[in-house]
Amino acid sequence: MELRQLESFRAVLREGSFTAAAKKLHMTQPAVSLHIKALEEELGARLLDRDGRGVRLTPSGSALLEAADAALASLQEGARRIREIQAPERGSVVLACGDTVALHLLPPVLTRFGKLHPQADVVVHNHGSKTILEMLLNREADVGIVTRPPFVDPALWTRTLLDDALVLALPPKHPLLAKKRLSLRSLHGEAAVLLAKGAETRSLIDRGLRAEGVELQTVMESGNLEVVKAYVAGGLGLSIIPEMALTAADRRRMVIRPLPGRFPARRIAVARRKDRTPGILTTSLLKLMAEHFRAEA
Repeated sequence: MELRQLESFRAVLREGSFTAAAKKLHMTQPAVSLHIKALEEELGARLLDRDGRGVRLTPSGSALLEAADAALASLQEGARRIREIQAPERGSVVLACGDTVALHLLPPVLTRFGKLHPQADVVVHNHGSKTILEMLLNREADVGIVTRPPFVDPALWTRTLLDDALVLALPPKHPLLAKKRLSLRSLHGEAAVLLAKGAETRSLIDRGLRAEGVELQTVMESGNLEVVKAYVAGGLGLSIIPEMALTAADRRRMVIRPLPGRFPARRIAVARRKDRTPGILTTSLLKLMAEHFRAEA
């Protein structure tokens, strides 16, 4: 059983097809197929079933996948530690976070990190919280910053960085601004521009509104918060957005009000795998985050 065979086997499952796996591994599709065939012949068991919907694990394949994940992870971890021993300041940290965190929270932290470790790199990937947690579990990222969901896989270590209030954003001259006192019920039936469904922040907003029996008339959804803000400023509807995402320019082109009542805040958390000992660079980045957000609180 060879390392490249196990890598091909896992890539087929992660990418969903032999062709996609070959592209990911910079191999030909026949070479990937030969790796899988060799594994099946050596183990005397069929590992994958193929049909029109893609590839599926057999029971034997499930057993091998668990062992392959553990073996490959151990080898990768060993290689990472050796690289750090040889050149502790020349490595890299893979950080996954959302657009809002990347734009509004990370710059001062990464600036400090760069001054402390001028020969190191931080590779930043922008994704939603669900994808970030999957990347951590798959060892595709060292550190993730997420809007903490109600449930986090027990394989992950998490720490809260800050609680970010959600606020009401209104277009200038919106009729609700004439009210002396707003309640959440005042928002019922109002036209709204919201973050797209599937985002953890959107789920939090929906839960908060549902708890108060409030339903908005969603006229537009976007996965990009900058787009949401632009359409609110243009008068398409109100929105509920994270306070951290507001700039001075946003406050000039929209009217920002605290959400009435006890609306839940976003809990921004940093996460990593429990079984992956953080190296020198990762430890330094985590420390800088903790210091910065403690100072900001």
